[in-house]
Formats: sequence, C-alpha cells, structure tokens
Amino acid sequence: MKRGIGSGVEIDLLFAALANASGLDARIVLAPDRGDMFFDKGVTNSYFVDPQNIAVNVGGSWKFFDPGLNYIPFGMLRWQEEGEQALITDPKQPVWVDTPLSPPEKSKIQRLAKLKLLDDGTLEGDVRVEYSGHFAIERKEDIDDESDSQREQGLKDELKEQMSAGDVTNIKIENVTDDIKPLAYSYHVRVPGYAQRTGKRLFIQPAFFQHGVGPLFATGSRKYQVYFHYPWSEDDKVEIDLPAGYALDNADAPSPFGSGQISTYKPSLSITSDGKTLVYKRNFFFGGGGNLLFPVEAYPQIKAYFDQLHKQDNHSVALKQGVATASN
Repeated sequence: MKRGIGSGVEIDLLFAALANASGLDARIVLAPDRGDMFFDKGVTNSYFVDPQNIAVNVGGSWKFFDPGLNYIPFGMLRWQEEGEQALITDPKQPVWVDTPLSPPEKSKIQRLAKLKLLDDGTLEGDVRVEYSGHFAIERKEDIDDESDSQREQGLKDELKEQMSAGDVTNIKIENVTDDIKPLAYSYHVRVPGYAQRTGKRLFIQPAFFQHGVGPLFATGSRKYQVYFHYPWSEDDKVEIDLPAGYALDNADAPSPFGSGQISTYKPSLSITSDGKTLVYKRNFFFGGGGNLLFPVEAYPQIKAYFDQLHKQDNHSVALKQGVATASN
C-alpha cells in the first residue's frame, strides 16, 4: 500500500484483508471461465477454476468483487465469470455459489446523432457514442495501450467498414483509462449519398447507426449452439434536420416486436412541431433472464428474430419536396 503498486491478485487480497479487518467475512473465490469452456464441477481439476475474485458476505448474501482488474464496474465481474458456479473457499466448509449475471441495462451502447440532410442526399453532423459495462471493459482493454492517433485511426477504420462513403473528422475519445466512467467517442461525420433521390423525393434510413450493418446470422443452417457472451442493451436517438421545402410523405415508423423477457425492440419516429426535424429513437435489449445459450434446434427462430431486427433497422421513409404538411 505504501508503494502504491501491486499485481491484480495482490490487489484482490488486499481488498479482502481490509474487508476482514473491518469485521466483514471476505473470502477468495475460485471461478470458472466460460469464455474458455462450459464448467462441470464434477471434473475435479483446479485448472478449471483458475480465475480468482473476492466474495464478501453482506447481510447474509455473497457479493462478488474483482478490484484487481481494470475497468470492472462495482458489482460486476468479467463476463467470463458471471452466471457461473463459483467455489467460495474455506478450510472446513467451502461452498458453491452462483455468481450473478449482469442484466442488459448494465452493458449498454448509448448513441446520439444530431444531423442535417441536404437536398442532394448528403447527411452531415455530430455523433456521440458511449459504452458501459462489458462493452466498455472490452474496448478499453483493446485500446488502453494505444496512442491517440492509433485510437482515432481504429475508429475511422471501424466506421469506414460500415459506411465506406463516410468521412469522419474531429474525433474525441474519452475515459479510455478511467475505471468508472463510460468509454465515449464523439466525432463529426459526412456521408454523401446517404439518402436516395428519386424525382422530388428523398428516401432515408432513420436508423443511422445501423446503416450499412449486415445481418447478424448470414447462413441458413448452423452446426453448433448459439452463444451470446452477456446480456446487452442499445439506446439510440437520431435527429435529422430536413432540407428546406421537404416534409415526410405519409411516413410510418418501423414496427416494434419482442420475445418475452428475453428481448424487446422498440423504435419510434416523429417530427418536431415545426416540421423541420425528424426524430428517430431505438431501444433494444437482448439476454434478459440470463437467456444466452440456445440449442442448434432453436437456430431458425434466433435467425428469424435477428433478421426481423435487421429488416426493421433498414426501414426507410420518404421525404417529398413541396409537401405542405408533415405526417407523424
């Protein structure tokens, strides 16, 4: 503590020692890594419970912590150790306890775009994207040792792969090495030809952040189970200032749908009272109730669900030049 340095394991042990010194019951936890394989506690080999974290008994229930790892939010573990049977160590009475699985709202992508559409179909404006939970952990670990220029180039490459015609400038990346705050990207983007012009109409995809993204499942069949690493959620808001003289032409919003507690997709489309700005919102989550692993037999249903999501994300609306009133 005096030197202010220590390995991840040493930091975990220090945390446990401080908790015990304060009168709490803190213990070392041996946890499997479901990023490596699915655990079977009948296989009595310590190799399969190598990751360690700390459990603290608070009010009769075990809370799990891993302060020795960077970027792990309070109350969460690495996704590889969540939703697993973990061994709480004790010389006389060790006990198996299920580690909690963080719900979808803990790992969120939150996106905001304030854009302007030109009458030639060019879309331009400012974007901000924030990653929290497991999204932030993974991204921070990937880029925390890169230079600012490397991080900016990586973001440009990622966006270029999605929208090849897009030009990204004024990039700002925040909180890369902050253990608490979400990882944030902000940038200015210009996409020529984003909207398709036909006569007096422009056809535009309001779901800007999904533009150019292909279907999640491209093949018609599958040999292995479908496995999502962790529950997640997405929260988008896109504001698009319309070109002068244009208005929505009997536009309808993409349709919401869901699958019980597992997932919900809720888009909405509206126009501001002055008729000048299109406002699109999209809320989506998946993995509710801990539903992450699906058998091969369920693949057609999983594929159909995400195909429907892809279809609704690609929903386009028409803008017509010279329309006197706008439809919501």
